[in-house]
Amino acid sequence: MIGLGWPHAVAGGDKEANMSEMPPTEDERLAELRESGQAVGKLAEDAKRFKQVVEAFRAEDVGAFRKGLVDAGIDDHCRLICRWLCSKHCVFICSRLCGPIAEQKELDIAEIRAFAEATAKISRDEGLLRRLLDSVDRQDVESWRKLIAELKLQRFCHQLCHWLCFVRCRRICKLLCPDPPLITKVAFIPAPQIDAGGFGVGPSVPPGTTPTDNKPAGDGDHPFGGIAHIEGEFFSVAGATQYKVEYASSIAGPWTPILAPMSDLKWVPPLVAYSRVPDAMGWYNVADIGLLGSTQLTDWSTPASDGKYYLKLTVRNAALTEFASPIVPALVDNTAPTGPAPGGRPQITIKQGTRILDCCETVKRDGGPLTINIIATDDNFSVLGVDLEGGCGASYSIFSKTYNGVLTDTGAPAPGIDIVWDPWLAGVSPCCYVMYVRIWDRAIVNNSYGSRHSNSNWHSITIA
Repeated sequence: MIGLGWPHAVAGGDKEANMSEMPPTEDERLAELRESGQAVGKLAEDAKRFKQVVEAFRAEDVGAFRKGLVDAGIDDHCRLICRWLCSKHCVFICSRLCGPIAEQKELDIAEIRAFAEATAKISRDEGLLRRLLDSVDRQDVESWRKLIAELKLQRFCHQLCHWLCFVRCRRICKLLCPDPPLITKVAFIPAPQIDAGGFGVGPSVPPGTTPTDNKPAGDGDHPFGGIAHIEGEFFSVAGATQYKVEYASSIAGPWTPILAPMSDLKWVPPLVAYSRVPDAMGWYNVADIGLLGSTQLTDWSTPASDGKYYLKLTVRNAALTEFASPIVPALVDNTAPTGPAPGGRPQITIKQGTRILDCCETVKRDGGPLTINIIATDDNFSVLGVDLEGGCGASYSIFSKTYNGVLTDTGAPAPGIDIVWDPWLAGVSPCCYVMYVRIWDRAIVNNSYGSRHSNSNWHSITIA
């Protein structure tokens, strides 16, 4: 901005400044420059709105500044725009207060050290600091130059001005562009554990509802189904009065508010349960939040249509200035695994040789091994198994497979999987049995992986 510190340290406050100890890469700097240029370019398309935003920046008017950015559709670039305005603002002010910058052909370390000593001396005199800040804020050329002359700091005029302006800009951008509200969990999966495809990664927080991923066992890359509890935080928004959570099938909207009543508790006394109910537009009142706390936002009844959706938290204050969260993707799966058998169940076909077995048919060893064909699929397939059960409490595992981290694996799509199995070599005792095919998906349903979707079918058989 003004030649002091890394660019991200200007507008974002300490939290943003400390995001990385490493300086930005060239690609990161180019990306920020592109985003900044595109954002201010879009703002400049409307001369009236551009003027209003600049005036709001200069007046430190949070409501007007945010409204201008929201109206222009660039609210998510608040800090970049504030940073850009700061750069222009400080260059103008310091040129006005100090005049042209004298040419300096190389970096003078001794001169920088001398300025550091002068800075330390000034910082110990609060009254002097206030006079300097006042001169910069009022852009009072006469009082500024008089102070600089008194202090014999003419050669540091621009450096001192930029130092003071930098501090002011940092404070202003923190005021105008506070840390956004955040959606922190979906179905108890922390938002940082949800990837760009909308898949959640275990474990849940608190633990118990969804385990740690074990992809070889079929556990991981979770979509969401049923009711998904949404948690978040918005303490960074000063004077927050209302919030809402919305979802959309496109990152550009249109957005649908979540209108679920939220259960809460209050101490009257005694302890009383009640519901927080949003208005028709989805706004919950912050004042209605009870003992469960402000992190408990809402319960999302996920759409019946499967696919990738997006979640957004918006918070507003008494002036109706809105602050939107980063968008969180969430892949929705409310469909159980299917197959071509009646009722959409998996299909299981058993043959011995060329003979297709009907229900309860008997097979003998001299007929040779069995060929079992199974057809069962799910877009978010987890585990597929074929088991033999019956006799006197006997159980035999015939076949098992998992998605093992391969998102394109849907299980056993047509024409299915052929499994050659010899029950006599497997040591199966002669008796009557039921052969089951079972398939599960990976969805976290109603906040629990244990409630994921499944489907099954079976075929009776007698082994002689």
